[in-house]
This record gives sequence, C-alpha cells and structure tokens, in this order.
Amino acid sequence: MARERSRKRLVSNELLEHSARLFASQGYANTSFQDIADAMGISRPALYHYVSNKEEILAALVRDVLERVVEILEETRAQEQLAEDARVEEALRRIIVNNARNTARFRLLDRSEPDLPPEIAEMHHHARRQVLELLTGLIEDAMRAGRFRPLPARTVALGMLGMANWVAWWYRGTADGDPDAVADVLVDLAMTGMRREDDRQLQPGPWAALALLKEDIAHLESALAVHDDRHADG
Repeated sequence: MARERSRKRLVSNELLEHSARLFASQGYANTSFQDIADAMGISRPALYHYVSNKEEILAALVRDVLERVVEILEETRAQEQLAEDARVEEALRRIIVNNARNTARFRLLDRSEPDLPPEIAEMHHHARRQVLELLTGLIEDAMRAGRFRPLPARTVALGMLGMANWVAWWYRGTADGDPDAVADVLVDLAMTGMRREDDRQLQPGPWAALALLKEDIAHLESALAVHDDRHADG
C-alpha cells in the first residue's frame, strides 16, 4: 500500500511537471489531454487513472505554486526567535529559491492567467492577495520595530515579489548557478535597500523615532552653524 502511494505521488508529480511545460509553451487552451498523455509516454485512458480533466491539473498547479508561497510566509511569520527584518529576509530567500526550482510551473501560471476557468481564477486571485498581505505584514512589523526604513510597505512588498517572481523567467541553472547562490545576491540587494544602518536602529515606539529625529535636527543645526561661520570668516 505504501509503495503504491509513493508511486502515485511520483507519477502525479511527473504529470504536473509535463503539464506545466506544455501549458507554458503552447498555452492551456491549446494543450490537449492527448498531448499530456503523449508527453508522459502513456495512453489517454491511463491518464484518466490520475486526473479527470485539464481543469483538475490546472487547479493542482495553481495550488502547488501559490499555496507553497503562502506556506513559506506563514511559517516564517511564526519564527518568533528571528528578528523582524530577519523574517523578511528568510521569507524572500525561500520564495526566490522556490521559484528558481519551479520555473516551468510558475511561468505556466503567469501565461495561463487570462485562460483560467472562473473557479480556478478566483483561487488564484485569493492566493495572490494572501501572499501580498502576508509579506506586507512582515515588512510592516520590521518597520514598526525600527529595523526597516519607513517606506510604503505595500510598494516594498510588490517590489520584492516582482524581483522574486521574475526569477522564474530568466533563471537557468547552467548559466546562473545554484538557486541558493542566486537568492543570496537578490536578497542582499533588497535588504540593503530597506535595512537601517546599525547606528540608525530604532527601538519600537514613537519616542524612539522622535529621539532619532531630534538627533538629525541637532546634526543639521551643527552643520549649518559651521557653514555660517565659514562664510562669516570669508
């Protein structure tokens, strides 16, 4: 029984991978059930042992791509031992690696979006909203903790997701190396743009922000005084 379940999982994964490549290259509407059976090297009747129709495959692929990202974000949010900025870093890294390892499935979802049946389209849009909300929440947590610069959290989240999602279109293992190495570069770029310098870290709360603002004003007043003195001497 266990061997049969294991074999079915392997075949199901192979089915999703072949279907993803076909949907991505020829489009969902132009891919037939027979095309999928031929790609797997099995008969069309044998394919019905695993799925009933193309929509069932597409729904499984939508869940596989987007629900995995939701899972990553929820798992990262629960890691309370990590600092708020480290949670964002960990989530972004895992999403990039996931996209690099599943390029065909991600590209298919992007290309097939206009052709999605209504029920699957609603599932897709709900998952996308959930991903954006979860990542935005993590970014807001890091801003409130004084670890990120005070930028629009939703814009930052969309920028990070755009960076991560685009990986599925350009990543090639033979040219770009290991997915983890790619993630190191992109995460460093994103986090460098968001993190405060060590000497600009804030404690949570408005009073810490006010203290930093007073420090900046004091520095500005000092610089202006030096500027005025030099001009007066001149």
